[in-house]
Amino acid sequence: MRTLLISVLAATALVTYRSAMLAAPQQTTAYPGQMTEARVWIQNRPDHGEAIPVRLESASRELPPLRVHVVNAQNTPVFDDPIRVRLVPQTWEYQSVVVPANQDVARRLNELGPLGWETTGVAFAAADGAKTIVLKRPRP
Repeated sequence: MRTLLISVLAATALVTYRSAMLAAPQQTTAYPGQMTEARVWIQNRPDHGEAIPVRLESASRELPPLRVHVVNAQNTPVFDDPIRVRLVPQTWEYQSVVVPANQDVARRLNELGPLGWETTGVAFAAADGAKTIVLKRPRP
């Protein structure tokens, strides 16, 4: 009886292990939550000969420079030379909004916020109590 119980437990453990392996065949990390190698695939449209805009949100200055590997889809050699980059300053579009004296400023700003507008901190008050607020948002 004891041998049968051990055999059933071992078979159950083996089946559970194998089903877990089949459920996650692409997992390449040693444990869940472990960082993986960063890989990005960018495909240009063939009718545009434009540069690929890349926006790097944050990176530590203590890390070595990011290595970029560019491969042409045609049968041409791969170049491992560094890619020249330049910082592009953020361009903004501005809008001025006049809020009458009897209207809530926050309510008007809440209408424009979902459209990407934010205040610049510049506001002008008129003699009749109306406020002119200067807004900005990144230019697409």
